[in-house]
Parts: sequence; structure tokens; C-alpha cells
Amino acid sequence: MKRAWKGLFRKGEANVVKIICLSVGLAIGLVMLAEVIFERSYDNFLPGLKETYRVEERYKQKGTDWREYAQTPGAIGPGLQRYCPAVEVATRFTGIGSMTLTTEDHKDLEGQAWFCDSTFFRIFPRKLLMGEEPYTGLEKANNAYISSKLLEVAGEQIIGKTLSWKQYPEFHVTVVGVFEAFPENTHLPQMDVLIALPTIGQVAYDGTNNWFGNDRYKTYVRLRKGSTPDDLKEGMERMLEVNHVTEEMAQSGTGFELSLRPVAEIFTSSDYNRIMNIVFLSFAIIMLLVAVLNYILLVVSSMVSRAKGIATYRCYGAGSGDIYRMILSESLLHGLISLALAVLIIFGLQEQIGHSLESLFPLSTVWVCLAVTLGVVLLCGVMPGYLYTRIPVTYAYRRYTENKRRWKLGLLCLQFALTAFFVCLLAVIGLEYHTLMNFNPGFEYRNTLYTNLSGTEMVERERCVQELKKLPEVKAVTWGYQLLSDHCSGNNVYNPETGEEYMNIADMYYVGPDYHKAFQIPVVEGNVFTPTLTDSLSQQVMVSRQFVERMKTLVGWTGSPIGKPVYITEHRTMATICGVYEDIHLGSQVMEEHDERPTVMFYRSKPSSNLYVALNRMSPEAMKEVQQVIDRTVASQQLKVYSLSLEMGNLYNGVLHVRNSVLFAGLCILIIALTGLVAYVRDEVSRRRSEIAIRLIHGASMADVQKIFLLDLLKIALPAVVIGALCAWKVGEQLLQLFAVKIDLTWYLFAGCILIVCLVVWLVAFGMVWKAARANPTENLKTE
Repeated sequence: MKRAWKGLFRKGEANVVKIICLSVGLAIGLVMLAEVIFERSYDNFLPGLKETYRVEERYKQKGTDWREYAQTPGAIGPGLQRYCPAVEVATRFTGIGSMTLTTEDHKDLEGQAWFCDSTFFRIFPRKLLMGEEPYTGLEKANNAYISSKLLEVAGEQIIGKTLSWKQYPEFHVTVVGVFEAFPENTHLPQMDVLIALPTIGQVAYDGTNNWFGNDRYKTYVRLRKGSTPDDLKEGMERMLEVNHVTEEMAQSGTGFELSLRPVAEIFTSSDYNRIMNIVFLSFAIIMLLVAVLNYILLVVSSMVSRAKGIATYRCYGAGSGDIYRMILSESLLHGLISLALAVLIIFGLQEQIGHSLESLFPLSTVWVCLAVTLGVVLLCGVMPGYLYTRIPVTYAYRRYTENKRRWKLGLLCLQFALTAFFVCLLAVIGLEYHTLMNFNPGFEYRNTLYTNLSGTEMVERERCVQELKKLPEVKAVTWGYQLLSDHCSGNNVYNPETGEEYMNIADMYYVGPDYHKAFQIPVVEGNVFTPTLTDSLSQQVMVSRQFVERMKTLVGWTGSPIGKPVYITEHRTMATICGVYEDIHLGSQVMEEHDERPTVMFYRSKPSSNLYVALNRMSPEAMKEVQQVIDRTVASQQLKVYSLSLEMGNLYNGVLHVRNSVLFAGLCILIIALTGLVAYVRDEVSRRRSEIAIRLIHGASMADVQKIFLLDLLKIALPAVVIGALCAWKVGEQLLQLFAVKIDLTWYLFAGCILIVCLVVWLVAFGMVWKAARANPTENLKTE
């Protein structure tokens, strides 16, 4: 090790380049490996994880396949515990959304709030930092627990304090405890405020005793030791039959079942998560492999300059074991320095990683990373050590001329293939992300702002709307219940006489005037809503084109749909179709979140829910003006204006994260591969400098000298990049299956990537050979 330290900056061995390339490879490879371990450890913090299941619905309507839904009506959880002896404990919870709670000393606690059953902490136990035992605190209405994250703002004296909901000051909760925040590697949503479930009736419809409908509850059970989901089948069937669920579903023509999904498989059962897990694991292996190959290539390239020294050691009695220890000591020193630099790189990139380093690198993962680093060090030492032990003693007295071209070309071939793989994959993911971001969902959102009107007075809302319409940059102002970037709630279209349900639709509920104008949604038949229509026995509804097409198939509609009556659950009255608009696509176009259901919308004349402001042109100045008008006209609440375009873009943050990871990894691999290429060409030029000089003296042109090196190099590079591109094509095909909207994998896309990689390789090699060929031939012949 002492000798390795002294030779760290020895000329001709490129140790600094080796360490830098190895540190970059370790940093990216270990982060991606940690990401894989992180995702494979989802929900491992739960005791009794193997016995814990999420209750899901399976339903089938007329003309559709079975579908799964991860939520249930409110009575299902307690019912399972009552009817199924195999269930040890059941719980349920449902969301409120983002909530801002104000303390008595006017501190704001903002977080995601949930109504939770009293048994919540029995299935999802968390360490209680202060306050009442979790088994009792959620039994009484208006009791609440807050997470340790909110405790930092609330202060240590928060227990027993009364908090008010900032949007609805008449709603109060009493803090009875503080629980340790849930870790990042859980399928559970962000949970900052847990409010006792009996409180739900104060802010929303209380469906805790519903056996069907109001399917908003996430229900979980933990089975007794030795029990399986099959043990619940008889009890579940009896529960549904006794409570008339089976009868109701049969009358409506809907198939309905309950199923249990193991919590341990919720994250990994997602096709998107599973494929991304494989992709990141592949990236980790490739990055580490490229770093090792490049290190070995640089070591092999320096064999010419080190051969005499190694042979001299052997003359003085050094055996193969001593040579191995010498090379291993060097690789160990380089590996330790590279690991230290990799840690610094990881800390520098933590904002781009997407998880906190504390969550990504627990002690168990650190040990895995150290073991992988040790394996990398051994590979970097053992393989070059084998080559160095084969250097004969006679080379201590003459020049070492063996070129090891097969080794070097083989390593270069792998690096070129991996470089082409990443470049092609980057092109596929980059173009797919561009396609998703520019996908036309059927409505214009790029110049639209929105804010939520919850908790504001009606007179303030109307004054705000009038003032906003006066701004010169405002094109239209409207409102709607549904945030267009979110998943839409559902209702069923049914026959009121027979109770038969035809299909499930995405119910957008209520929209305001100028809604279609603001979002530029084409009306293909009929008209928009008539605000003056006040007939209480009927209400107008607008439906999408797909709604009409489905009703033609399911019910046999003919002719124009305008004026036809439809019955939709929850609205509980006949609605008359007044207009048909072009299909729109709500939410994400990731296949698992893709919503193919027809949409419907009703009319509301008063501003409510989300207020939308369509601008002629989006700019910081226009956004500031809108915010100022809202601040001036709405005094009861502090409303913040958001960009709908930004919210739509946030739907694909996961794809953006993958794209950036591939981009960064691809650039690093390209640089590492080019470093190896430079070492190879430099070594070949040095080995054949006398040949180059003699050829030039005898009249060879610069082009002739270039051919000597470039043709052989391209013979290796071209097949390698083609193989890499073919692998990227197969991987790209699998990745694109994750999206409802996808690009075409054309041959010229991959041909272009192959051309770019070959061009970069050729330019680097051309430049180095050009420099060598322009040298004075007599200088290259002095050593002969």
C-alpha cells in the first residue's frame, strides 16, 4: 500500500483518470442499486407484513371485463371482522386532502389529512412520541394525531391544544398525540394528520355504514397466523348476501366480488414499478461494469510502460503472488479514494435523487454497497494482475512489445455497445416524455391558472370573478368541481325501471359558464348549458362523444342524442342531454392510471370548487396580476394561484426522473468509453510510432496513416453499437407498454443514434492519430 501511494501520480499510468472514472461509475451505480433495494423494501417496517392485506373490489358491468378498484364502501372493513373469524383486525381510512390547521398561537400546520378508524395503529403501528395511546385516541370525534414532521412547527406543547381548519374555522380538532412519521418506502400516501373517523359527518357525507356506493375507503385486514385469503371466502359471501349487496348487484346486472391483495406485493405488483425496478437494476450493473472495464482497459494500456519494472521485480525474486498483491494494493487504494469521491458526488446530487439519503442508504444498504465496492476492487485487481504475472523476466532487458490488442478491443467493444444502448434508450425515453408533455388531452390547459375556493364566501367569489374578467390578459373565467390533472370520481348510468347499470362514467360534476370556451373543448352536437333553465324536475347534462357511442352499443340508441334522458347514480334525477362535446382525457397517460371512461358534466351558476382563469398568454406578470386581484377580493382566505400546465407536467415526474437518470448515466458512460478509447489509440500510436514514421518517410499520405487505425477500430465499433441499439430497441418496446400514448420505434431513430456514436468515436480517434501523424518522423525513430 505504501508503494501504491507513492506511485499514485506516476507518469504514464493515468491513475487520476482511473480514479475519477471509477468514482463516477461507483456513485451512479451505487445510487441506482440503492434505489432498487429501497423499492424492494417497501412496507418492510410493518410487523406481520405477510398477514396484512388490502381489501379490493372486483366488478363487472354490461359489456366490460372484470376491473379492480382499490377502495371499498365504509361498512366492508368492520363487516369482515364480524363475519370472518380469520380476520384478526380490520381498519379503514379515507382522505380529506391538503389541510391547513391553525394553532391557538396562530401557527399554520399544513399537511395531508385522513379520517382513520380506531384500529388504524393496530395494523400500521408507529412509535408514539407523545400523547394518548393510539388504541384510544381515534375513538372519539374531533380527536387527532399529528406526525413528527408537523411537531417541528407546532412545538412541544401541542398536546391537548385545539386546532381550527383554516378554510373552515368552525371545524376544530384536539391534538391527542404525535406519531413518528411514516417512512418513504411505503405504499401508504403521505399522512400528516390523522383524525378520528366519527368526525367525518361534520365535513362530508358519512358513508361509514354503507354496504355499496361511496366507495372511498381504503380497507385493510390482518389475518390470524396460519390463515389465508381462501379462509375468508365463505365469510365474505355470507356478509355480502346478508347485507343485500349480492341482491342489489344482481338486480343492476353488475358482477361484484371482494379480493385481498398482500400489502407486501402492492408496490411490486405494479407493472410500472416492476419494470422501472428492472431498468434501474440494469443501469446499476451496466454503470459498475463500464467503470470496471474502463479501469482494466487503462491498466492494460499501461502495460508497455510498466513491463520492464514488473520484470525487474521478478528478477529480484518476486513471485506471482507478490505481483498480485502489488496490483491488488493499487486497485484497493484507487477503490478507497474512488469510494470517497463517490460519496461526495452522491451528496452533491441528493436533490436530484428523489429520496432523502437517510431513507435511501440505511445501514443494511450501506453494507451491500460496501460489498459491491469490494467486488469491484477485486475485479479491478485480479484481472490485470493475471496479465502482469505473465510478463516474462526477459523483458527486464528489452522492450515490451506485446500489444494485448484482443483484450483491449474486446473491452472497447463492450463499452461501445453499452454506450450505444444508453444513447438509444435515452432517445426513446426522451421522445416519449416529449410526446406525453405535448399530448393533446382534448382541452387547452397551457395558459390556464387555477385556485381552490374552499372556505371562501360566495359574495367574495362573485366579486373575484367580476374583477378577474376586467384584466386585459384574461380570456375567460370559469369554475369546475374536477381538477383536470386528477383522476375523476365515478358514477353509473342506469335504467330507473329495472335498476340495470349500463356503464361507469367519469363524473366531472359541476362546471360554470364559458367552461368549454375557456378550455377550448369543441361541442360536436347540440349546445352548451342554458343558464336560464330552472326546471327542478330535470337537469341538463353534457356528455362526451364516447358516452354516446357506448350507449348506442349498450342500449341501442339511434338518431341524435340531444334531448334523450339519462339517469346517473348520485344525481338521483333524470338529466336531459343538451350537448355532446369531443372526448377529453383526464389525468395521466401512464397506462396504470389511464382513464378510458366517458365523461359527463353538469351546470352550476355560482362559483365553486376550482376557479379557472384562461389567459391570452402565460407570463409571470399576468400570473402576478391574477394573484393580486384574488388577494384583494378574497379576504376570508389566503388563496394561491397555480399553473394548470405545471400540474399536468407533474403527472410525468416519474418519467422525467428516469429520463434524467438515463441522460446522466449515458453521458458518464460515453465519457468513460471515450477515455478508454483515448487510452487505446494512444497505446496503439505509441506502439506503432516507428511504423508510422517509416510509412511517412516512404511517401504515405495522412489519409493512409488514418486508415491503419480507423478501419480496424470501426470494424469493432460498428457491430458493437448495432448490438447495443438492438438491445435498446427490445428494452424500449417493453418500456413503451407502460404508456397509453406512445411513440413509434422507427429504424431511422436507432440509425441516427448509431451514426452519432460512431461519429463521436471516429472524431476522437481521428484527432489523436492526426496529432501523431504530424509529429517529426525522426523523433519517432530515435529509439530504434
